[in-house]
Amino acid sequence: MTKTRKEILIIGLMLLLVIVLIGVSYAAFKFTGVGQRENTITTGSITMSYTESSNTISLDGALPTTDETGMKRLNPGEYFDFTVSSTITGAVNINYEISAKDVTTSERKIDGSNIKLYLTRLTSDGTEEQVMSPETYNEETNANNFTGRPANEMSLYTSSMSSSESNTYRLRMYVDEDYNPQGDGGNLQFSVQVNVYGRDRVAEEASTVLLNNIPEENQYDDGTDTFITVSTIL
Repeated sequence: MTKTRKEILIIGLMLLLVIVLIGVSYAAFKFTGVGQRENTITTGSITMSYTESSNTISLDGALPTTDETGMKRLNPGEYFDFTVSSTITGAVNINYEISAKDVTTSERKIDGSNIKLYLTRLTSDGTEEQVMSPETYNEETNANNFTGRPANEMSLYTSSMSSSESNTYRLRMYVDEDYNPQGDGGNLQFSVQVNVYGRDRVAEEASTVLLNNIPEENQYDDGTDTFITVSTIL
């Protein structure tokens, strides 16, 4: 092989390497909406605060990854921290629920069945406790009347708290390792909005006690709410 042919071969291999690198560069993992300003969302007796520009996290052209890797990501923009606390006084327990809602607007959207979410709680010393193992995005068809979560959102975690409690959570989101990106064209996106709902357990218990003392013939359930009916004889 002549010197010229060797040089051409080396140049060709270098160009091939550049093409391969460009072909996978779109898959860099990225969250959008990262910022430092503290924000607060209040719903009923529950307050959710976070230090991002919005309570939405997004994947943009991410490569599939294993649970082992996805559960440990800690680079800037690879996780979403938020705090849930009660805003009432007195010895009252609150039922609350953390949920995620698909809010992807891009036409190049990856199906939620290929997305996994993982939720942990941060302890006082900064360590993480798992509260939801990695699960595929899946919306609940029914609302949760005990927490106030509406239908068509994914339930991440349900618990209760007293007025003096405050908990910080960390959410990670990544593409399931079983997804095959070959032929998808790249730059696919998926975004979820993180929501927290809460209701006073005392109010729920009071309504239950009330219904338990009313005959069934004077109750009507339409599948969503229970109504008390009254018959009047003239």
